[in-house]
Parts: sequence; structure tokens; C-alpha cells
Amino acid sequence: MIIVYAIAAAIRGRDAVLVLVLAGVVIGALFGAAVGLLKYLADPYNQLPAITFWLLGSLAAANQRDLTSLVPAVAVGLAPLALLRWRIDVMTLGDEEATALGVNSRVLRVILIAAATLMTSAAVAASGIIGWVGLVVPHLARLVVGPAFTRLLPVSVLFGAGYLLAVDTVARTIGTVELPLGS
Repeated sequence: MIIVYAIAAAIRGRDAVLVLVLAGVVIGALFGAAVGLLKYLADPYNQLPAITFWLLGSLAAANQRDLTSLVPAVAVGLAPLALLRWRIDVMTLGDEEATALGVNSRVLRVILIAAATLMTSAAVAASGIIGWVGLVVPHLARLVVGPAFTRLLPVSVLFGAGYLLAVDTVARTIGTVELPLGS
């Protein structure tokens, strides 16, 4: 995240959102190539299955210790989201309007990205990469409760947890082998 933000901040005179997205794509491709190289160099009998399993994501190896180590990071990440919820609603109006209403959108954006990154990295460390949940569920929650972040945050958390448990149950029972959740 810091690398992407630093690259985007270093390039001036262009559309900031476009530069941020393109920097993210480039850094993502670079690290994706590094993961591919690690998979190629990994021991095919011991290391490669573990790498592949983590890249596809699963809750099969999750245990109470993982959950205990996950809770502090998620709590620290959720705290600013809960405390700044009305400012997040103001941010939907645009940077100029948010500034006119007393919200420092640049600082708020950095805080929100850091909080989301902290929570996401903790979850990925425990379960592997299951990216589609974070991409789909908030939009489904928004369809149900609307765009107000005060209602959207708790509903997204509940929908995400319920959806992930339902999909995990199906993945464990659909066949003789557990299907990875990220596939």
C-alpha cells in the first residue's frame, strides 16, 4: 500500500485516481510475478501445495489461535471506521464539498486505506486470499441498506461473515475434496 501511494504521490500533473489505480496494477503485477517465481522455485512436494493452498484461500486450517491473533488487528482497523463514519459519508460528496464541510479528505483517505489494509492483511494471514468476498459483499449490503456508512459497515460485516461461512460449508460438502474458497 505504501509503495503504491508513494508512486502515486510522486507523479504530479495527472489524474490522481488514475495514477493510483495504475500504480496499484503495476505493483500488483510485479509482486504477482515474484509469487510466480517463488512457486516455480518451491519444492513441489512440500512447499508448493502450501503456497497454492494459501493463494486460493481456505478456512480449513484456521483455529482458535488464529482467531485470537486476528481480533486485535481487526479491532484496531474497525475503530477508525466506526469513529469516522459520518466523515466517510461526507467524503461521498466529493473532495471539494467535504473540505467545505470541514473534512480533511487527504488525511481521512490515508487513515481509511491504512485501516482497511490492516484488517485485510490480518484476514489474509489467517485464511489466505479470498478476495471476491470483499469485492462483492459490500455492494450487496449497499443494495439492502443504502449508502449510509453508519448502517453499511455493520451490515457488510455480518453479510461477509455469513456469506463466507455459507460458501465454506458448501465447499466442504460439495465433493470428496474441499474446494478452495478463492477459486
